[in-house]
Amino acid sequence: MSRTEVFDILSNDRRRHALHYLLSRESGAEIGELSEQIAAWENDEAIEEVTADERRRVYVSLHQTHLPRMDEAGVLQYENSRDTIELTERGESLRVYMEIVEGNEIPWSEFYLGLSALSASLLAALWMDAALLSLVPDLAWMCVVVLLFGITSVAHIYYADQRRLGSDGAPPSAK
Repeated sequence: MSRTEVFDILSNDRRRHALHYLLSRESGAEIGELSEQIAAWENDEAIEEVTADERRRVYVSLHQTHLPRMDEAGVLQYENSRDTIELTERGESLRVYMEIVEGNEIPWSEFYLGLSALSASLLAALWMDAALLSLVPDLAWMCVVVLLFGITSVAHIYYADQRRLGSDGAPPSAK
C-alpha cells in the first residue's frame, strides 16, 4: 500500500478502532460484536451499557462505509451477506503505522536526539577535564550514559506496546 492509502485508511477513528479490534483477535469477527465494542469505546462505557441506538449508528456506518472501503483497499475481507470480517495480511501490516503522540509529548526520535546531545555534552566536558565531573571516574560516567539509554529504551518498548493497534484495551486515539 502507498503511504497515502495507509494514512487515508487510518485517518478515521472507526476504521482505526475496527483494525485495533481485529488485530487483537486470533480470528475474524462479526459486524455485530465489532459494532458493539466500537460503540462502547466511542461512548467510554462498558459493552453491557451500550444502547441499541449507539450500536446501530456504528453498525450502519461500518456496514455502508468503513468496512467496504477497507475491503476495497485489501485491508480486510468483508462478506456482508454473512456479516463476517477477516483481517488480511495487508491489514496486519498497518500495525506499524500507529504510534500516536498525544498532547505535549515529544516523539521518541526527538527524545533520543536530546539524550544523544546530552551524552555528547557530557563526553566533551569529560574530555576537557571539567572540575566537578573529574571527581567521578570516566568509566562511571560512561556507565551512566549506557544506563540512561538502556532505561529509556525499555520504557520506549513498553510505551510503544501499549499504544500499538491490536494491543489489550481500548484503541489508541489521536484525540
